[in-house]
Amino acid sequence: MRLEPFCRITMRYSQGSWHYPYGAGDDSEALGFGQGAGEVSGEIEGKGIWANYPRRRQDRVWTPNLRGVISTNDGDEILMSIHGQSVQERTTAGYRRAILARVELTSEAERWRWLNSCFLVGEGEIDEGSEEWWLDTYVCVNERAQGPPALGAEAPERFRQPARSESAD
Repeated sequence: MRLEPFCRITMRYSQGSWHYPYGAGDDSEALGFGQGAGEVSGEIEGKGIWANYPRRRQDRVWTPNLRGVISTNDGDEILMSIHGQSVQERTTAGYRRAILARVELTSEAERWRWLNSCFLVGEGEIDEGSEEWWLDTYVCVNERAQGPPALGAEAPERFRQPARSESAD
């Protein structure tokens, strides 16, 4: 598998509600809901709106469960789904959490239809003090597949699988 850089998604909470319904404490489960807006830069340029309904496990790992939409500068819309893990970092800089996530982007816009069959991953951070977070996303290019997906639009050249002959392993 090859990871190809794709875009940076930067988000800020505008509202949030965080709860410990089963008791407070370091090992307590928590739930939350937040919404906000942000920007996307890189292969996609535009703005996004989103809502997140994360759960905090007993080991203090938050699990983002985000849905939203990106409006590109060209007027296209791309639906966004992010699921992952947000783990407290050991730093002296305060409340930062490292994020690893699966990012799903889906669109009916012809230019972006190739994303409908792509697997993307993201890595980033959230600053809990400012409630700002960012993810650098990467397209996972399957280098073991015998050919491109048999559905959807063809990806731009740098996101395509390498050409293989029929006799290749």
